[in-house]
Amino acid sequence: MCNTYNIRDAGKKECGKIAEKVKGFKGAPLVRRGGQGVVVRQVKGELVPETMRWGFDHTQYKLVNNARSDSLARSNGMWAEPLAERRCLVPISEFYEWQELPHGGKQPYEFRKPDGSWLWVAGLYEHTDRGSNYATITTGPTPQVAKVHDRLLAVVEFEEGLAFLRGEKNDFTPYNGALELRSCVSPLRRPHSQGELF
Repeated sequence: MCNTYNIRDAGKKECGKIAEKVKGFKGAPLVRRGGQGVVVRQVKGELVPETMRWGFDHTQYKLVNNARSDSLARSNGMWAEPLAERRCLVPISEFYEWQELPHGGKQPYEFRKPDGSWLWVAGLYEHTDRGSNYATITTGPTPQVAKVHDRLLAVVEFEEGLAFLRGEKNDFTPYNGALELRSCVSPLRRPHSQGELF
């Protein structure tokens, strides 16, 4: 599942003051599994962006960066407590998946909104003695995404994301909004600045 995404300036179509706040955080625009990304939490009714590491610590897998929506609420699962108490939204400008090719190798694909605005992805976070971590939630794929991968990030419209932060939304279906999918050069081969997000 997704282990690489970008967070770039989404332009003037964004969600007001929260987009301005997110721009103030530093890090590389390309976020990889285990790297630093920006999440938005709700604290006393206010949306607060924060930098965290992408991935929950796990004894067996070391780092788990995606939580399956169909296993979130299992009473003995690792996601039950964060789902109940620690929710966040993750702003993403585009994310990447790699398709296995019949004769070996992988073809990367980029997913984004046609108008270039951010995708808001439902997530969970935790605080540990080594810092704060987050994981993105995934759903099953749409028919379009299934051509490339069997999972899709839990993309929500901004208002739906606010309901998730308030605890009013607990289930996810594959995103039915417009997504552009295009083959691309691997983003891991491009040089990326380690400066500001924007």
